[in-house]
Amino acid sequence: MIRRAILADIPQMVQVENLCFPVPWPDFLFKAHLNNPGFVAYEEEGLVLGYAMVGDFRGKAHLQNIAVHPDFRRQGIGTELIEWCIDLVRLYGYREMVLEVREKNTGSQAFYSSNGFKVSRTVEGYYMDDNAIVMSRKIYALPLPEA
Repeated sequence: MIRRAILADIPQMVQVENLCFPVPWPDFLFKAHLNNPGFVAYEEEGLVLGYAMVGDFRGKAHLQNIAVHPDFRRQGIGTELIEWCIDLVRLYGYREMVLEVREKNTGSQAFYSSNGFKVSRTVEGYYMDDNAIVMSRKIYALPLPEA
């Protein structure tokens, strides 16, 4: 189930973050985003298996962070999180979502491509230890139901 993130989720999110990223976010960054309506947790039976965070960056929806516990990958959780974020930002009128991914992280690049993201450009030295690939996806308005 996807729901808004709460303070009690942070310790489990930090554990997932530490398993997923070579330079993980510290807990205070998660806490700083608790008021963001685009900060969500994917929970099953009391366990936070993944999370996503989307916000505004220069007028575009920005997927700031997304992670799924390595033991629970390839079960559709990441795709559900992305689709939830897209549905949310569509309600706010956004028509494009952007993200950055490490150039060396070809697995995540393939995942994002399979979810409709396309490579926009490379940013040299974006990360302390790697370049970033910037990817984007158009967000289309849903058609109105017929009367």
